[in-house]
Amino acid sequence: MTRKHKSQSIPTIRYILARALRPWHRRLGILSCLFILLLVVTGVAINHSQALQLNKSPVQQTWLLDYYGIAPPHHVAQFGSQVQPLFVTDNRLWLGHEPILEAQSQLISAAFLSNLLIAIDNDQLYLFDSQGHLQETQNSSTGLPKGLEALAIESFTLDATRLETVNRVWLKTTSGYYQTDENLIDWIPAQPLAPLHWVTPKDSVDADLIQYARSANLNWERVMLDLHSGRLFGAYAVWIWDIFGLALLLVSLSGLWLWVKQTKPR
Repeated sequence: MTRKHKSQSIPTIRYILARALRPWHRRLGILSCLFILLLVVTGVAINHSQALQLNKSPVQQTWLLDYYGIAPPHHVAQFGSQVQPLFVTDNRLWLGHEPILEAQSQLISAAFLSNLLIAIDNDQLYLFDSQGHLQETQNSSTGLPKGLEALAIESFTLDATRLETVNRVWLKTTSGYYQTDENLIDWIPAQPLAPLHWVTPKDSVDADLIQYARSANLNWERVMLDLHSGRLFGAYAVWIWDIFGLALLLVSLSGLWLWVKQTKPR
């Protein structure tokens, strides 16, 4: 009887292992709950990104834009009128607060032309309809001169009896002046007979424009993707996310082992 009692009082390896696993199982479980909650919230947001319009929702928070390293634009200019403002921020063109173009290089000038909208950079000319939809892009392959520097719109009366007004577009380039035909197809070297009024930016600029320009580079869908993958916290955070994944695996295995151990005696 004494030997049997002594053998039963000695802890077994399973008992020691279970006793050691229980506190770690609880700690890892609490940590994993926070990680799972983060994955669930961001995962649901990503799956329903279109319904929530996350891809069309720009980030307005200055601290988050700073964290991503999105700097304010270097070149900001305002054209058009107060009723129909045109803004240029580096290589972007805005109709009001709606971005309508992202050019390959910095935009120089923009103006309204009858029922059209025209903009130029160093090597290309962009034509839009009155709603801001891009209709045509011209460059050297279509006959546009190179080295654009400025844009001017000349208005004159074609028929004095009907008071029909015609607008002609002029371009100042590194190689001289060019005038287009009424269809904006052919560009002809010419010298203006009268001084041209080149389109220049206004002195005042919308104070909110810089913030809109920064926000256009980041939307909430991108933030959710980076948060879900861990990249929001830097390159090394991906390894931390892997550790969290390993912790989930350990919680699952230890929980399964503890459950099997407790159900066997029952």
